[in-house]
Amino acid sequence: MRSPLQHENSEPLELRSNLILFHDWRYVNHGYPGWLGPDDKPVPLFNAEPLPAIHFSRGDIPFGLRLRALPAGKTEPFLSPEMPWEGIISAPTILREDGRYRLWYESVPPTMAGGGGANFLCLAESDDGLAWRRIEDAVLPYEGAKTNIVYGGTLAGPWGYHGGGVFVDPHGPASERFKAIYLVELSKQEAEAYRDKYPDRVAGWPPRGEGMHAAAGAVSPDGIHWTRLPEPLVGHLSDTHNTASFDPLLGKYVWFCRTWVLGRRAIGRAETDDFRRFPLPETIIWPGADVATTDTWYGNGKTVYPGTIDWHLLLPWRWRVAEDRFFTHLLTSPDGILWGAPPDNLVLRPGEFGAWDAGGTVSGCGMVELPGNRVGVPYVGYRIPHKYPRRPPLGQFAWAWWEKDRIVALEAAEEAEFSTWIVRFRGNELHLNLRTKHTGTMRVELLGPDRRPIPGRTLADCDPICGNHLDVAVTWRGDARLATGEPRPMAFHVRMNHAQLFSIRFNG
Repeated sequence: MRSPLQHENSEPLELRSNLILFHDWRYVNHGYPGWLGPDDKPVPLFNAEPLPAIHFSRGDIPFGLRLRALPAGKTEPFLSPEMPWEGIISAPTILREDGRYRLWYESVPPTMAGGGGANFLCLAESDDGLAWRRIEDAVLPYEGAKTNIVYGGTLAGPWGYHGGGVFVDPHGPASERFKAIYLVELSKQEAEAYRDKYPDRVAGWPPRGEGMHAAAGAVSPDGIHWTRLPEPLVGHLSDTHNTASFDPLLGKYVWFCRTWVLGRRAIGRAETDDFRRFPLPETIIWPGADVATTDTWYGNGKTVYPGTIDWHLLLPWRWRVAEDRFFTHLLTSPDGILWGAPPDNLVLRPGEFGAWDAGGTVSGCGMVELPGNRVGVPYVGYRIPHKYPRRPPLGQFAWAWWEKDRIVALEAAEEAEFSTWIVRFRGNELHLNLRTKHTGTMRVELLGPDRRPIPGRTLADCDPICGNHLDVAVTWRGDARLATGEPRPMAFHVRMNHAQLFSIRFNG
């Protein structure tokens, strides 16, 4: 598992999604130190002569900055278990297509609420993300009644269905535009046959119990009519919300799942060219020394920021065993392989005792744009702790939401300054998403490929910006154009104080 970014060491860097979000430090130039002599000229690194009085030059080393993840807002529940087949609902996946929201979720019927693998995949739809309708007359009836069940149950065959996730595959044929990945359990005979055929795709042999857990797949042209793939994808136990997608930059299917390290739950990743077979996953996130003694990662909540292909997010839920509740955190990545956690990354807390989500907040999959210049992910709230005796109905869906682009802030408590790497982009206007205090300001200077200020586009020329703006154009003496003619690769030198910067976008 090799990051494709390790070879991207030269400028200009391509902005694949044509924006800069400050989820991490990826586009902030770390600068280079310099030592100057009495004449303020650089002193050679190797010098046989006695050293003159020299001093350190900061050059373009950034200062005064910190990253800070922002807590999510929470809505009231928008979907609760109300149908006869909905004993416990979980694992929501939301996609937005053609102005319509589509929600796939898992339902455990009341008769099997104590466990089992014959769960259902259900589908609901919405025009605004708030008022939801279960589709009618879906594929699988329940006790003779029409339902919104599109898969699982008898459709999934003898292996069962649990912990499933759905995604759209822009790479595959139309008949397989939608794909699902989920947990199944093979019989002892099936497990032995699978191990003999694919010995490198089986973990933990001999399995616990009579059978073996595995990941399986299904495909669909429309998200409603599903066909189970004939063979399991890989012999691995991942009994919590499995998420997958097709990564257009890697040209591969990528699966995020549960792994185990020394008895503790962790997060794993695997990639493949062929959705019908995966290698065993590699652990990428585990509960290291930076978490509490009894903390463990339970699920992954993998998604990408809406409208992008390279701003990867994990919203994993951490099980605080000592409290028996789930708390949702934030991790970010430039490629889905290398991950880091911004400070203050606990973004979603359970409610207080007695609240509908007091038992824990469990992130779903799929960050989408919401009305009111917001983005959000679905989450599941439970009224009782995780291992508390369960009695249906359980589980309700709500939105965890942020203002557009405002998931992580690049923050200057006082004066701060930095430059970006030299980047290649599309557009001829620079737009910022920012917030300042009454005393705060922000200015931007354009730097050419030689990192020298572009005349007419310097800090002195920049019109100061202050206030709270989701989208404001930077101007230089009233002119918003970055350059005449075709924009060229350039860097951006930002000076800010008492301010937060969330994104740089390019328009025009």
